[in-house]
Formats: sequence, C-alpha cells, structure tokens
Amino acid sequence: MIYLLIVLYALLMGAAAIINRRNLQLSLTAANLLGSLALLCTPFHSLFLPFGLIVLLCCALRNGYVLQGHIHLLHVLVRCVLSLCLYFSSPLL
Repeated sequence: MIYLLIVLYALLMGAAAIINRRNLQLSLTAANLLGSLALLCTPFHSLFLPFGLIVLLCCALRNGYVLQGHIHLLHVLVRCVLSLCLYFSSPLL
C-alpha cells in the first residue's frame, strides 16, 4: 500500500513537471523528473526514497518561487508532512 502511494506521488510530480515545463527552467524540470524517477526506483534500493523526497521538496520550494514569486509556507508544510509520512512508512514495504 505504501509503495502504491510512493508511485502515485512520483507520477503526479513527474506529470506536473512535464505539464509546467514551459513555465519552469529546464534545470528545474529535470530536477523534478529526477526526483520522481528516484522515487520510482525505491524498490531497487532504499536510498532512492530519501534522495527522491529531498529533491522533490527542494524543487517544490524553487517551483513556488519561480511560478508564484514567493514560497507558500502552507504548501511547504504539507509537502514536508507528506514526505515524512512516506519516509517513516517505508519500512512497511
């Protein structure tokens, strides 16, 4: 079940990066896709999960600044809570 949530999160973030590629810098789009790919590789090695979550969290901060001109603290808080839940639930895979 947790792996399903990780895959869903990775696919949603990857799709969002592809949809917004015209509004984002190429490096930011690539970083979003790298984080999503790392999450999808979680079953192959457990270190992909924290790497992917950290990359996507950093991208979320940068995305907010690029797209909105500032960072929404509530959005960052929700992303942090979601990332922590996925990370601490991962041994249940």
